[in-house]
Amino acid sequence: MTVFTNKHGAPIEIVRSLTNDPYHKGEGVDASVTELISSPRIRYLRNEFKDKIVVDVSDQIWSLLGQSVHTILERANEHEKDVKTEERMFATVNGWYISGQYDSLSLDDKILRDYKVTSVWSVVNALKEGKKDWENQLNVLAWLYYVNYGEEINKLEIIAICRDWSKNQYMRGGGNYPPSPVATIPVNLWSTDEQLDYITERVKLHQSAQSIVSITSGQKALVECTYEERWEKPTKYAVMKKGRKSAIKLYDEEVDAELRIEYEKKLAEEKKQPVNIFYVEQRLGEPTRCVGNYCGVADFCEQYQKLNNVNN
Repeated sequence: MTVFTNKHGAPIEIVRSLTNDPYHKGEGVDASVTELISSPRIRYLRNEFKDKIVVDVSDQIWSLLGQSVHTILERANEHEKDVKTEERMFATVNGWYISGQYDSLSLDDKILRDYKVTSVWSVVNALKEGKKDWENQLNVLAWLYYVNYGEEINKLEIIAICRDWSKNQYMRGGGNYPPSPVATIPVNLWSTDEQLDYITERVKLHQSAQSIVSITSGQKALVECTYEERWEKPTKYAVMKKGRKSAIKLYDEEVDAELRIEYEKKLAEEKKQPVNIFYVEQRLGEPTRCVGNYCGVADFCEQYQKLNNVNN
């Protein structure tokens, strides 16, 4: 069981709410949908070190808000016959028992919805180019519904509640800034065959990772988290000008930044301005998820320790 601390003196009601989370993925379940679509390394380490993971309640406040939203929405639909909420479903795939729970299902038009308490930036990005984790999650849930009820889902949606939405920011005309703190985001729906193929692939990946660790008795052979799973920020090269705080432009390659420096110097010469005021600033990338310990197991992860030693 996770060990909770209260370093910042949160009220006891907050502490109790966070430490008494009723979530349960089901008896005998090998992996929940959340675990299935996540990194095999993270799932393994969370299970292996579940009694040693330490979390401060202040880091879980947003999850408490998410739980509150789900409770309120469930209460709003409890007497409605055309909507089902918070149903956990089960299925066996390649010998593993998996489970998943949707937030809301409209029975008439078969629209499956999931509610997210998230940031404006996440909403803007999802509306622009989608969010793969959300797409994976909802398609697995759609397949579970199909297997349990023999009916296909017609549409997938994320209902996003922006915790940092600002009316003033919207009024200032911030480009793609959402007009409301609540946004409906359509999610790409796969065929049931595509859904099963993806689920089977993920189950086999987790099974393989678990088998390798059992054989080697250690995590050295455990599949490493990918670039995407680490939320890796790439190293950037900023073209800077003395006296200016922000970069003129960011580049992925140092050579491109140096070429821009030459261009800026030529322009400065033509205007009879100083030319030795431009320089390239390297901004090292980092595995954001690891550094912030958003996975909860960075302290026990050999991959992160190795990356950390290299960067230091």
